[in-house]
Amino acid sequence: MNTGLHAYLRELPLFAYLSTSEIEMLTPLARLLEGEAGVSLLKEGEPVRSIYFLLSGEAEVVKEDRSGSRQVIATVGKGALLGEMALVEDAPASATVVAIMNFKALAFDRQAFNLLLEGCPGIGQKIFKQIARLLSQRLRTTSAQLAEHKAASKNTARAGSGS
Repeated sequence: MNTGLHAYLRELPLFAYLSTSEIEMLTPLARLLEGEAGVSLLKEGEPVRSIYFLLSGEAEVVKEDRSGSRQVIATVGKGALLGEMALVEDAPASATVVAIMNFKALAFDRQAFNLLLEGCPGIGQKIFKQIARLLSQRLRTTSAQLAEHKAASKNTARAGSGS
């Protein structure tokens, strides 16, 4: 067992509810990735081959708008889970994730990770419950941001019409 990877896995909130033996089952699937600013971990529209957990550094989540302009929709740091939507649905990356500083991350091959989750339903249930919580939190944040944006747009439209 790689004790360094095991220790990193223990620190991640997604795995907080797993037993030591369950963590040991995940350890062989993890690989430590180190990179520099400018490295793309995920690219919008491309297949997601790995999921990542940032151990250090920061990355920007970038989405292309209808006009083709790149919009930074989030900046993430230590502990961030990237590519998790590919575990839930088999779809291309919904955004590009680019490191904005040197980073360390744990990477899991998506297919191998999925096979483990399907083959060990107890682990799968615990991990998917945490992913559902994470996605719910993100949806709540996005909903609040959308409401603020719509209110600001409405106020701008009113001010522009002289009402």
